[in-house]
Amino acid sequence: MKLFHISIILASVLLASFTTAAEKKVAWEGESFLDVTYKQVGKRQIKLDIYKPKDSTSTKAPLLYYVHGGGWAAGDKAKGGLPLMQPVFKQVAEKGFVCVSTNYRLFNKNNGVIMKDCVTDAFDGLRFMIKNAEHYGIDPTRVVVWGDSAGGQLAQMLTLADSNRFKGDKDLAKYSTKPLAGISWYGPTDFTDVELFKTDLSDKNPDRFGFRITGVDGGFEKFPDEYKEMSPYYWLKKDSPPLFLLQGDTDATIPYAHAPHLKQKADEIGANVKTLIVKNAGHNWRKAGGPPEPSIPEIQQLTAEFAIQQVEDASK
Repeated sequence: MKLFHISIILASVLLASFTTAAEKKVAWEGESFLDVTYKQVGKRQIKLDIYKPKDSTSTKAPLLYYVHGGGWAAGDKAKGGLPLMQPVFKQVAEKGFVCVSTNYRLFNKNNGVIMKDCVTDAFDGLRFMIKNAEHYGIDPTRVVVWGDSAGGQLAQMLTLADSNRFKGDKDLAKYSTKPLAGISWYGPTDFTDVELFKTDLSDKNPDRFGFRITGVDGGFEKFPDEYKEMSPYYWLKKDSPPLFLLQGDTDATIPYAHAPHLKQKADEIGANVKTLIVKNAGHNWRKAGGPPEPSIPEIQQLTAEFAIQQVEDASK
Protein backbone atom coordinates (compact mmCIF):
# COMPACT_ATOMS: atom_id res chain seq x y z
CA MET A 1 0.00 0.00 0.00
CA LYS A 2 2.84 2.39 0.85
CA LEU A 3 4.42 1.71 -2.56
CA PHE A 4 1.08 2.49 -4.21
CA HIS A 5 0.83 5.82 -2.38
CA ILE A 6 4.39 6.72 -3.34
CA SER A 7 3.59 5.95 -6.98
CA ILE A 8 0.55 8.20 -6.84
CA ILE A 9 2.59 11.03 -5.33
CA LEU A 10 5.31 10.68 -7.95
CA ALA A 11 2.73 10.65 -10.71
CA SER A 12 1.15 13.81 -9.30
CA VAL A 13 4.52 15.57 -9.17
CA LEU A 14 5.29 14.57 -12.74
CA LEU A 15 1.87 15.73 -13.89
CA ALA A 16 2.30 19.05 -12.11
CA SER A 17 5.70 19.49 -13.72
CA PHE A 18 4.28 18.70 -17.13
CA THR A 19 1.40 21.12 -16.63
CA THR A 20 3.76 23.89 -15.57
CA ALA A 21 5.93 23.31 -18.65
CA ALA A 22 2.87 23.19 -20.89
CA GLU A 23 1.53 26.43 -19.47
CA LYS A 24 4.75 28.12 -20.48
CA LYS A 25 4.17 27.29 -24.12
CA VAL A 26 2.33 29.91 -26.10
CA ALA A 27 -0.69 28.58 -27.96
CA TRP A 28 0.04 29.99 -31.39
CA GLU A 29 -1.58 29.24 -34.72
CA GLY A 30 1.22 30.55 -36.90
CA GLU A 31 4.81 29.43 -37.29
CA SER A 32 7.00 29.89 -34.22
CA PHE A 33 10.70 29.66 -33.44
CA LEU A 34 11.30 28.97 -29.76
CA ASP A 35 14.47 29.27 -27.68
CA VAL A 36 16.46 31.01 -30.39
CA THR A 37 19.88 31.97 -29.03
CA TYR A 38 20.67 35.59 -29.82
CA LYS A 39 23.90 35.89 -27.83
CA GLN A 40 26.12 34.00 -25.44
CA VAL A 41 27.68 35.46 -22.30
CA GLY A 42 30.30 33.13 -20.91
CA LYS A 43 28.67 29.71 -20.99
CA ARG A 44 25.13 31.08 -20.84
CA GLN A 45 22.98 31.33 -23.94
CA ILE A 46 20.42 34.18 -23.94
CA LYS A 47 17.30 33.31 -25.91
CA LEU A 48 14.15 34.71 -27.44
CA ASP A 49 10.95 33.35 -28.98
CA ILE A 50 9.57 34.42 -32.35
CA TYR A 51 5.91 34.14 -33.39
CA LYS A 52 4.84 34.71 -36.99
CA PRO A 53 1.30 35.47 -38.14
CA LYS A 54 -0.86 32.61 -39.36
CA ASP A 55 -0.48 31.97 -43.10
CA SER A 56 2.04 34.79 -43.37
CA THR A 57 3.83 35.22 -46.68
CA SER A 58 5.21 38.69 -46.00
CA THR A 59 8.95 39.21 -46.21
CA LYS A 60 8.66 42.69 -44.67
CA ALA A 61 6.39 42.28 -41.67
CA PRO A 62 6.35 44.82 -38.83
CA LEU A 63 7.77 43.61 -35.52
CA LEU A 64 6.43 43.86 -31.96
CA TYR A 65 9.37 43.24 -29.62
CA TYR A 66 8.26 42.42 -26.05
CA VAL A 67 10.44 42.52 -22.91
CA HIS A 68 9.11 40.83 -19.75
CA GLY A 69 9.01 42.27 -16.25
CA GLY A 70 10.17 40.89 -12.92
CA GLY A 71 12.18 43.59 -11.19
CA TRP A 72 15.23 42.92 -13.42
CA ALA A 73 15.71 39.86 -11.20
CA ALA A 74 12.97 37.42 -12.24
CA GLY A 75 10.60 36.60 -15.08
CA ASP A 76 10.92 34.82 -18.40
CA LYS A 77 10.13 35.26 -22.08
CA ALA A 78 7.30 32.73 -21.66
CA LYS A 79 5.38 35.64 -20.10
CA GLY A 80 4.46 36.45 -23.69
CA GLY A 81 2.06 33.53 -23.36
CA LEU A 82 0.31 34.70 -20.22
CA PRO A 83 -3.28 35.97 -20.39
CA LEU A 84 -2.19 39.60 -19.94
CA MET A 85 0.24 39.60 -22.87
CA GLN A 86 -0.92 37.08 -25.45
CA PRO A 87 -4.07 38.97 -26.54
CA VAL A 88 -1.84 41.85 -27.63
CA PHE A 89 0.33 39.45 -29.65
CA LYS A 90 -2.74 37.97 -31.31
CA GLN A 91 -4.29 41.34 -32.17
CA VAL A 92 -1.18 42.73 -33.81
CA ALA A 93 -0.50 39.41 -35.57
CA GLU A 94 -3.89 39.77 -37.23
CA LYS A 95 -2.43 42.93 -38.80
CA GLY A 96 0.65 41.09 -40.01
CA PHE A 97 3.07 41.65 -37.13
CA VAL A 98 5.78 39.20 -36.17
CA CYS A 99 5.99 39.08 -32.35
CA VAL A 100 9.08 38.45 -30.25
CA SER A 101 9.39 37.77 -26.54
CA THR A 102 12.93 37.98 -25.23
CA ASN A 103 14.93 36.92 -22.20
CA TYR A 104 17.81 38.86 -20.70
CA ARG A 105 20.28 38.29 -17.89
CA LEU A 106 18.74 38.77 -14.46
CA PHE A 107 20.15 40.62 -11.48
CA ASN A 108 21.45 38.65 -8.55
CA LYS A 109 23.59 39.98 -5.70
CA ASN A 110 26.10 37.23 -6.37
CA ASN A 111 26.24 36.99 -10.17
CA GLY A 112 27.57 40.43 -11.06
CA VAL A 113 24.59 41.29 -13.29
CA ILE A 114 23.25 44.82 -12.91
CA MET A 115 20.46 46.73 -14.60
CA LYS A 116 22.71 47.99 -17.39
CA ASP A 117 23.31 44.38 -18.44
CA CYS A 118 19.54 43.93 -18.74
CA VAL A 119 19.36 46.99 -20.98
CA THR A 120 22.30 45.81 -23.07
CA ASP A 121 20.76 42.37 -23.56
CA ALA A 122 17.43 43.91 -24.57
CA PHE A 123 19.27 45.95 -27.20
CA ASP A 124 21.20 42.90 -28.38
CA GLY A 125 18.04 40.85 -28.80
CA LEU A 126 16.64 43.59 -31.01
CA ARG A 127 19.94 43.84 -32.88
CA PHE A 128 19.73 40.09 -33.52
CA MET A 129 16.30 40.53 -35.07
CA ILE A 130 17.56 43.40 -37.23
CA LYS A 131 20.54 41.30 -38.32
CA ASN A 132 18.25 38.40 -39.24
CA ALA A 133 15.39 40.48 -40.62
CA GLU A 134 15.41 38.77 -44.00
CA HIS A 135 15.51 35.28 -42.48
CA TYR A 136 12.48 35.93 -40.27
CA GLY A 137 10.64 38.09 -42.80
CA ILE A 138 10.56 41.36 -40.88
CA ASP A 139 11.00 44.99 -41.85
CA PRO A 140 13.75 46.46 -39.63
CA THR A 141 12.33 49.96 -40.16
CA ARG A 142 8.94 49.04 -38.68
CA VAL A 143 9.62 47.98 -35.10
CA VAL A 144 7.56 48.76 -32.01
CA VAL A 145 8.90 47.79 -28.57
CA TRP A 146 6.79 46.96 -25.52
CA GLY A 147 7.35 45.83 -21.97
CA ASP A 148 5.76 45.70 -18.54
CA SER A 149 7.17 46.78 -15.15
CA ALA A 150 10.96 46.29 -15.36
CA GLY A 151 10.34 45.40 -18.99
CA GLY A 152 8.49 48.70 -19.31
CA GLN A 153 11.66 50.53 -18.25
CA LEU A 154 13.63 48.42 -20.72
CA ALA A 155 11.15 49.24 -23.51
CA GLN A 156 11.48 52.93 -22.67
CA MET A 157 15.26 52.62 -22.84
CA LEU A 158 15.03 50.86 -26.21
CA THR A 159 12.86 53.72 -27.44
CA LEU A 160 14.75 56.68 -25.99
CA ALA A 161 18.35 55.79 -25.15
CA ASP A 162 21.44 55.90 -27.36
CA SER A 163 22.02 52.27 -28.32
CA ASN A 164 25.73 52.96 -28.81
CA ARG A 165 26.00 53.30 -25.04
CA PHE A 166 24.73 49.75 -24.61
CA LYS A 167 26.81 47.51 -26.81
CA GLY A 168 27.26 43.91 -25.75
CA ASP A 169 27.86 41.13 -28.25
CA LYS A 170 30.57 42.28 -30.66
CA ASP A 171 28.95 40.47 -33.60
CA LEU A 172 25.72 42.41 -33.09
CA ALA A 173 27.16 45.81 -32.20
CA LYS A 174 27.09 47.24 -35.73
CA TYR A 175 23.33 46.80 -36.18
CA SER A 176 21.26 49.91 -35.59
CA THR A 177 18.12 49.74 -33.47
CA LYS A 178 15.67 52.57 -34.08
CA PRO A 179 12.14 51.62 -33.04
CA LEU A 180 9.21 53.50 -34.50
CA ALA A 181 7.70 53.73 -31.03
CA GLY A 182 7.59 52.24 -27.55
CA ILE A 183 4.94 51.09 -25.09
CA SER A 184 5.44 50.81 -21.34
CA TRP A 185 3.03 49.18 -18.92
CA TYR A 186 3.71 50.51 -15.37
CA GLY A 187 7.44 50.93 -15.96
CA PRO A 188 9.58 53.33 -13.88
CA THR A 189 10.74 56.47 -15.65
CA ASP A 190 13.27 58.06 -13.27
CA PHE A 191 15.41 56.49 -10.53
CA THR A 192 17.04 59.75 -9.50
CA ASP A 193 13.90 61.13 -7.86
CA VAL A 194 13.23 58.94 -4.85
CA GLU A 195 9.96 60.79 -4.22
CA LEU A 196 8.48 59.04 -7.25
CA PHE A 197 8.81 55.70 -5.46
CA LYS A 198 7.11 56.86 -2.25
CA THR A 199 3.47 55.97 -1.74
CA ASP A 200 1.02 55.64 1.13
CA LEU A 201 0.08 52.27 -0.36
CA SER A 202 3.40 50.67 0.61
CA ASP A 203 6.19 50.95 3.17
CA LYS A 204 8.82 49.58 0.76
CA ASN A 205 12.22 51.26 0.66
CA PRO A 206 11.89 53.96 -2.02
CA ASP A 207 15.47 53.30 -3.17
CA ARG A 208 15.06 49.52 -3.22
CA PHE A 209 16.24 49.24 -6.84
CA GLY A 210 19.48 51.17 -6.27
CA PHE A 211 21.61 48.07 -5.69
CA ARG A 212 20.32 46.63 -8.95
CA ILE A 213 21.59 49.73 -10.72
CA THR A 214 25.08 49.80 -9.22
CA GLY A 215 25.73 46.37 -7.72
CA VAL A 216 27.16 48.05 -4.62
CA ASP A 217 25.92 50.17 -1.73
CA GLY A 218 25.97 53.93 -2.01
CA GLY A 219 22.77 55.13 -3.62
CA PHE A 220 22.17 58.13 -5.85
CA GLU A 221 24.41 60.48 -3.88
CA LYS A 222 27.42 58.30 -4.63
CA PHE A 223 26.40 57.14 -8.11
CA PRO A 224 24.33 59.91 -9.77
CA ASP A 225 25.56 59.13 -13.29
CA GLU A 226 24.61 55.46 -13.01
CA TYR A 227 21.12 56.35 -11.76
CA LYS A 228 20.64 58.84 -14.60
CA GLU A 229 21.89 56.36 -17.19
CA MET A 230 19.13 53.91 -16.21
CA SER A 231 16.42 56.59 -16.13
CA PRO A 232 14.42 57.02 -19.38
CA TYR A 233 13.60 60.55 -18.20
CA TYR A 234 17.17 61.69 -18.95
CA TRP A 235 17.15 60.17 -22.45
CA LEU A 236 13.93 61.83 -23.61
CA LYS A 237 14.45 64.42 -26.36
CA LYS A 238 12.15 66.45 -28.56
CA ASP A 239 12.73 64.15 -31.53
CA SER A 240 12.45 60.87 -29.58
CA PRO A 241 10.10 58.25 -31.05
CA PRO A 242 6.52 58.26 -29.75
CA LEU A 243 6.07 56.62 -26.36
CA PHE A 244 2.85 55.33 -24.77
CA LEU A 245 2.88 55.03 -20.97
CA LEU A 246 0.09 53.10 -19.24
CA GLN A 247 -0.01 53.30 -15.45
CA GLY A 248 -2.33 52.18 -12.64
CA ASP A 249 -3.51 54.87 -10.24
CA THR A 250 -3.04 52.64 -7.16
CA ASP A 251 0.21 50.90 -8.11
CA ALA A 252 2.28 50.33 -4.95
CA THR A 253 5.24 48.79 -6.82
CA ILE A 254 5.85 51.48 -9.43
CA PRO A 255 3.71 54.36 -8.17
CA TYR A 256 1.40 56.38 -10.36
CA ALA A 257 3.68 59.46 -10.32
CA HIS A 258 6.15 57.98 -12.82
CA ALA A 259 3.97 58.44 -15.90
CA PRO A 260 2.96 62.10 -15.38
CA HIS A 261 6.56 62.87 -14.38
CA LEU A 262 7.84 61.88 -17.83
CA LYS A 263 4.78 63.35 -19.54
CA GLN A 264 5.46 66.75 -17.96
CA LYS A 265 8.99 66.82 -19.38
CA ALA A 266 7.69 65.69 -22.76
CA ASP A 267 5.18 68.54 -22.85
CA GLU A 268 7.86 71.04 -21.85
CA ILE A 269 10.24 70.02 -24.66
CA GLY A 270 7.65 69.05 -27.28
CA ALA A 271 8.30 65.28 -27.24
CA ASN A 272 5.60 62.79 -28.24
CA VAL A 273 4.59 60.99 -25.03
CA LYS A 274 1.05 59.72 -24.50
CA THR A 275 -0.22 58.56 -21.11
CA LEU A 276 -3.16 56.50 -19.94
CA ILE A 277 -3.91 56.35 -16.22
CA VAL A 278 -5.94 53.25 -15.38
CA LYS A 279 -8.33 53.80 -12.48
CA ASN A 280 -8.68 51.19 -9.72
CA ALA A 281 -5.57 49.39 -10.94
CA GLY A 282 -2.47 48.26 -9.12
CA HIS A 283 0.63 46.60 -10.52
CA ASN A 284 -0.12 44.07 -13.28
CA TRP A 285 -3.55 45.76 -13.52
CA ARG A 286 -4.64 44.11 -10.26
CA LYS A 287 -8.09 45.21 -9.15
CA ALA A 288 -7.86 47.90 -6.44
CA GLY A 289 -11.09 49.36 -5.10
CA GLY A 290 -13.16 48.34 -8.09
CA PRO A 291 -12.79 47.01 -11.63
CA PRO A 292 -9.99 48.67 -13.62
CA GLU A 293 -11.12 51.48 -15.92
CA PRO A 294 -10.49 50.96 -18.78
CA SER A 295 -10.84 47.20 -18.43
CA ILE A 296 -7.95 44.82 -19.08
CA PRO A 297 -9.31 43.78 -22.51
CA GLU A 298 -9.59 47.47 -23.39
CA ILE A 299 -6.01 48.09 -22.20
CA GLN A 300 -4.84 45.22 -24.39
CA GLN A 301 -6.76 46.59 -27.35
CA LEU A 302 -5.40 50.11 -26.86
CA THR A 303 -1.88 48.71 -26.67
CA ALA A 304 -2.29 46.77 -29.89
CA GLU A 305 -3.97 49.70 -31.64
CA PHE A 306 -1.12 52.03 -30.70
CA ALA A 307 1.47 49.66 -32.19
CA ILE A 308 -0.61 49.17 -35.35
CA GLN A 309 -1.19 52.91 -35.74
CA GLN A 310 2.52 53.69 -35.48
CA VAL A 311 3.28 51.28 -38.29
CA GLU A 312 0.44 52.58 -40.44
CA ASP A 313 1.57 56.18 -39.91
CA ALA A 314 5.11 55.28 -40.90
CA SER A 315 3.85 53.65 -44.08
CA LYS A 316 2.03 56.75 -45.32
